[in-house]
Amino acid sequence: MKGIQALNPSSSNFLDEESIVLLAKAYDADMEDLKHELHQTRRILSRKKSDGQKVPVTLMEFTRFLEPFKEVFFELFRLTKIAVVLPVSSASCERSFSTLKLVKTHLRSTMSDSRLSNLAVLSIESERSKALDMDAFIKRFSAQPTLKNEEITTNTNKACFIDVKFHTCPS
Repeated sequence: MKGIQALNPSSSNFLDEESIVLLAKAYDADMEDLKHELHQTRRILSRKKSDGQKVPVTLMEFTRFLEPFKEVFFELFRLTKIAVVLPVSSASCERSFSTLKLVKTHLRSTMSDSRLSNLAVLSIESERSKALDMDAFIKRFSAQPTLKNEEITTNTNKACFIDVKFHTCPS
């Protein structure tokens, strides 16, 4: 987390080599190149600031600032792109665990992993679940002993129904 913070221009440890190296090691960056890139970036930013030019204030602005120089500052640009998307990707994982906590109540603590997984998918994909035409679903379910690989029609598009998991149907 310190490595991501060190890439944010509004941070007190902006471009701190020690902090960024921790992040760089996690993503197999070339340390020698990165150290040179950090030094040059500090020089460019200080020159811009002393000339009265606008300098980046947010991580996104810093990433945009580096983009024209992405071949020269390859490692630093790559790390800033990772830092920009990393919070989004971890938030979706956290959301999934929150949903799992809601689904797995005390009463459901003895259910199988497969059933728990299927209920979690239904809960996480609740928008798609709500779009299902439940009458058609019930009719089809009652007419056949199993539903594996059967298609069911939603109000907006088709979804494949495989062991209570929703997947996009092939066209």
